[in-house]
Amino acid sequence: MTHVLFVDDDERVLRGIRRTMRTTHPDWEMSFAADSDAALDHLEETGADVIVSDAQMPGVDGLALLQLVRMRHPETARIMLTGQVKKDQTYEAVGLVHQFLAKPCPPEELQAAIDRALHLRALLDDPTLRSVVSRMRALPSQPDVYTRLMRAVRSEEVGMEDIAAIVEENPSVAARVLQLVNSAFFGLPRPTASIKEAVVFIGTKTLRTLVLSVESFRDLELGASEHGLNATALQEHAVMTGRLAAEMVTVTDREAAYSAGLLHSIGILVLASQLPDEWSRILDEAHSQQRSLLDVERLVLGVDHGQVAAALLSLWGLPHDVIEAVAQHLHPAPVAGFGGKLVGVAHVASRLSDEISHKYVDGIPGTPLDLEYLRADGSAESLDDWRYLAEQIADGDA
Repeated sequence: MTHVLFVDDDERVLRGIRRTMRTTHPDWEMSFAADSDAALDHLEETGADVIVSDAQMPGVDGLALLQLVRMRHPETARIMLTGQVKKDQTYEAVGLVHQFLAKPCPPEELQAAIDRALHLRALLDDPTLRSVVSRMRALPSQPDVYTRLMRAVRSEEVGMEDIAAIVEENPSVAARVLQLVNSAFFGLPRPTASIKEAVVFIGTKTLRTLVLSVESFRDLELGASEHGLNATALQEHAVMTGRLAAEMVTVTDREAAYSAGLLHSIGILVLASQLPDEWSRILDEAHSQQRSLLDVERLVLGVDHGQVAAALLSLWGLPHDVIEAVAQHLHPAPVAGFGGKLVGVAHVASRLSDEISHKYVDGIPGTPLDLEYLRADGSAESLDDWRYLAEQIADGDA
């Protein structure tokens, strides 16, 4: 049974949550704590799948509580209810909290956030991998991008379009920017997958803070490179996939397609940097058996890197069409809850990019294009045109 722990010093809030959730989710086991000490005691004794905490509480506040939860119970998904949170607290919480919700929070929004958190547990059935995704504070990024971005945001002569262009080149920075702008802190009327729109909403001061926070995680990238992964080539592969995906769709879908392509392979970086032993085994078996990463990841871990990335993006509250495209870019055949048009776009763009250049692992067969899916989707006839476009992008002509 699903176990959700709610923490708030206002008894009226807890009573309202108890009344609403017991009506709509009688299958959930719910616990309630009036302060951080009671919440920590409950986690030690019983545990929980999800913790939902208020940000402002006397004594140990919500941020400090969730910091302790991340350290002591990394498998527990963390959701924060934010009222009047200061900006510097929000910056700190970006790497700590899986999902922000604004108070007062409509019951259906709270339920949806909890469902997303529970989806992580269903998607990542392996306890070790689930723990790794839960305790991730950030995604590593390329040092040269940090340098360019810091120089740009400090310059009065560089415009927001130029800054957005730099962010678009790097999947890790783009992921953090989208994470923050889609949080309750900015109160957007709808989720956005547009890097340009996100940068405009965030502004240069906040963007500088994010870049500085991401920079401290360079060691993750170095760790990935030490275990058979060419992180630079992986970034080039992601950028090319994003550019190709954006060219494959209409103007209205271009931003979402670019974001899906840019973020689709982040799960590889997570696996290589956070599970080095398992990643080394995956590479060894893929080499010796000449099998794709997809096949061996499922054999060794029970999940693949697309699912790992999608679980992370889902907890961050990114748009659903981007999440599903990332989750299924390796295997686009529709399954329950998935099957949007961006899935096929991300699949084709990533496979063609993998075919043409940017080999982030050597000597391992790539995952082939699902031609049966493309024929059923009616897009197989466009494959030659897309391949030609991919070659132009790889040659720098597009």
